[in-house]
Amino acid sequence: MSQNIGVIEILNLLGELEDGSVTSSRKRFIDNYLKKLDMLELVTSDIVKVVRAHSEEEGKMIYSRAYGDLVNRLAELSGMLVDYVKYNNRDRITGIWRAGEKFELKVAAIIPTDHEEAKWISRSALLVLPEAIDLGRPFVTVEKLSEFFNLVSHINLPISTMAQVLRVDDNYDLRLLPVMELIVLAFKKQLKAEVDFVSMSSEWSKSELAELLNKVKLPTLYFIKILLAEKKTAYEIFEELNYMLEKADHEKVKSPMAIGAIMGALSKHYMGLKEPLVIRNGKYYIINEKYRDLLASLLSGN
Repeated sequence: MSQNIGVIEILNLLGELEDGSVTSSRKRFIDNYLKKLDMLELVTSDIVKVVRAHSEEEGKMIYSRAYGDLVNRLAELSGMLVDYVKYNNRDRITGIWRAGEKFELKVAAIIPTDHEEAKWISRSALLVLPEAIDLGRPFVTVEKLSEFFNLVSHINLPISTMAQVLRVDDNYDLRLLPVMELIVLAFKKQLKAEVDFVSMSSEWSKSELAELLNKVKLPTLYFIKILLAEKKTAYEIFEELNYMLEKADHEKVKSPMAIGAIMGALSKHYMGLKEPLVIRNGKYYIINEKYRDLLASLLSGN
């Protein structure tokens, strides 16, 4: 399968995803296509396409199965060992993720079509959903999961430690480990580097905001400018941002999933010591009203 052909075209060529034989269409899909996706953003881009196709086209099973396998690939790229379990298994899960000796997680990556679907899935499985839907079960959205994996790839902590936050049981001794490790890491490696930039006040001064805006990359700067007009979804920001980047002769972002990463990159500049400049409320990204006028004033010349 050529990497030049998109995921939807690949699935159309296969016609179906089944795993009943050693030469199954699923095996060909994983070995000849998925395994060649070597960057998180390539996988998240394909996930967006598959979810969209699931909502627009007939033959939804092939897209829901591909969604589960793509989410498994995200975990593999983060450093986990992944068991791509059989499609029609008793627990209705899509994968088992392992990291180190103590972490094992059952995952059910599904595109739900009704609120009853989750009740057939093993209670020990974490749901991975395309968007936030209350199914009465622990879940994570695939957007937030990909942001998490992307951030983990940039810090010096093992995935076996960080993955504990994904647990669905009540062992808070293990779930607190990554938080404690991050606190230690922040104080050892980052707080000193930020002390000249961030004052002890949680409020932003005009000079601090001006310095921040001079530091961020162009996509982040445009991200803020877009939100000054009104609240927007990731897809709306994605469309407008790429239009602005193209006009500036700058490389475009690859998918709406990248918007969460841009927000994460913005937050890293002030390390949680300052009030957030952008707030996530459901599917919307919103500028902190407290700083709207000041940001608009500082960006008026850009």
